[in-house]
Amino acid sequence: MNISIESLSEEKCTLDIVKVGSEHCSPKKGVVDRVRPNYSLHFVLFGKGTLIADDKTYTVNRGEAFLLYEGEHYNYYPDPRDPWSYMWVEVKGKNLDKIFSFCGFRKDNCCMYLNEFDGYVSLMQELLAAFDASETQKLKGAAYFLLLLSRFIERENEKQHFSKDIRKKRMLRDILIYINNNFYMDLSNETLARESGISVRTLTSLFMEVLNMTPVQYITSYRISIACERFQTTEMNVGEVSRWAGYEDEKYFSRIFKKEKGMTPQEYRKNQQKEDPFGWLKDRNIDFR
Repeated sequence: MNISIESLSEEKCTLDIVKVGSEHCSPKKGVVDRVRPNYSLHFVLFGKGTLIADDKTYTVNRGEAFLLYEGEHYNYYPDPRDPWSYMWVEVKGKNLDKIFSFCGFRKDNCCMYLNEFDGYVSLMQELLAAFDASETQKLKGAAYFLLLLSRFIERENEKQHFSKDIRKKRMLRDILIYINNNFYMDLSNETLARESGISVRTLTSLFMEVLNMTPVQYITSYRISIACERFQTTEMNVGEVSRWAGYEDEKYFSRIFKKEKGMTPQEYRKNQQKEDPFGWLKDRNIDFR
């Protein structure tokens, strides 16, 4: 049954399911050494085996899938002490490499471990049951194969989203370290964006998305935390602490301090506050001092 897929690629892709099967391999099963006439997607149910592709050797275990590409040469065989059992589906069509790339497969890395493996197996079992049945059931089988592909694509999208999230957090960490080391300077959004190699819009979006605060709010909170630490650990007067924290205007500093802490610098020192000035950083897991 031929399926046309146009939504995932600018080029039209067609898909025809050729065979579906399962096999429990004997420990003595010989090496399969051949050029694949079509694409073949395998799911290892039990045991393990060896796959050799492009001079790379993979040990493939239960819970993993591997894709054999059309026109490529492969050797694969079961482990003699723990031979694998697998299900497989063979397909052919136009531009299928694009579809499988959306699924996360690459010729130079054709194996992958699958979380929630049983979900993939359930779809393969439905596909296997429908393949040799009536034309109506074959249509149902084609639907199961498309669901199988969509499961791979969703997995790949989640993985890429996670990678983007990691990159964002690393970028933010570098910016925060820069601020922490230069808090006494005039740090405008333009300065931070230029130092980080990003736009002002990206900078502010990053802070709001991860910290729910603007860069200016972070800098202000950090400077006031620095001031609180000075009040707790030194005898510096308000003017000295103000300049230490990056504020040349003592009155402006006192106004910002009261807004942040709910009391004046003098009241804070008089009350001998024992709070951790940087507790808010630790609560957010962003203490990069």
